[in-house]
Amino acid sequence: MMSQQHRLIQLSIVGTILLCLFVGVYLFASKRNSKPAAPATITKHSVDTPPDDALKYWTADKKRKAKATNMPHVDTLDQGKKPPRRPPV
Repeated sequence: MMSQQHRLIQLSIVGTILLCLFVGVYLFASKRNSKPAAPATITKHSVDTPPDDALKYWTADKKRKAKATNMPHVDTLDQGKKPPRRPPV
């Protein structure tokens, strides 16, 4: 009777260890295969104009007469949403 009880305890310990191992592998695989949030699109423009030309263009008189442009309106993030993750470098 004692050996059957001892064997049952050993089987339950092995079963628990295997179950924990399978859950760990499942969590690792699901985390690894999950797709990250789409990163914000960054647009790059090359500029062929030398900086000296820009300095010559913006005279003091042109700066005084310049008008402000309309900036895009950006809504704040909802409290439930997380900011986008930055990709690892």
